[in-house]
Amino acid sequence: FSGFDCDSMPCQNGGTCRISDSGGYVCDCSKGASGTNCEIDSLNECDSNPCQHEDAVCQDKVGDYACYCPPKRAGKNCEIYDENAPGGLGLTTITRNDINSFFARDLEKQRQECSRMNCSAKRGNKRCDEECNKYACDFDGNDCSLGLNPWANCTASTRCWEVFMDGVCNEDCNNAQCLFDGRDCEKSLQPCNPTYDAYCKKHYANGYCDYGCNNAEC
Repeated sequence: FSGFDCDSMPCQNGGTCRISDSGGYVCDCSKGASGTNCEIDSLNECDSNPCQHEDAVCQDKVGDYACYCPPKRAGKNCEIYDENAPGGLGLTTITRNDINSFFARDLEKQRQECSRMNCSAKRGNKRCDEECNKYACDFDGNDCSLGLNPWANCTASTRCWEVFMDGVCNEDCNNAQCLFDGRDCEKSLQPCNPTYDAYCKKHYANGYCDYGCNNAEC
């Protein structure tokens, strides 16, 4: 035996391999398994009748069991009545209450962390405190990215945020600081002259310059 005996993963059925002080390896077997490599099923989990329906069939596994449920029964032990359940192998289910309970506990844990970091005192101090920039801490009172005003540097006399993307060009808002008036000042292209339209489509990218087609509209 060598120190690399566990590299071949000799332990079966969830057993854990460790190097023995006397040389070689030892498998620490999970409940219900035994043998040098945990290859022996030493406990019949079905003896305790875990399946909770008279028509369910229990299958013994090494360290576990499986319930095969009749129609309209579900869950690890066929303990759940479900009109839409087709029957078959019962699986462990997670209820909505379990999910809600998990998120509630996680949120409470985060709020305790916010309190520990004194986020309530840092809220609204005009400085982004990253450790408080999350839902449970009220996003640091909007001191971080959620609190940015996109028109903070706009010095136009017009209240550009009120005329933003209204379809009318406001020249004093047509700059980067005022977000280019929502592109209201960009001229819309007129349709291509009908006289040239069909001709230009047919002769597009033919290697010759047709002056009647040499414009943005066409």
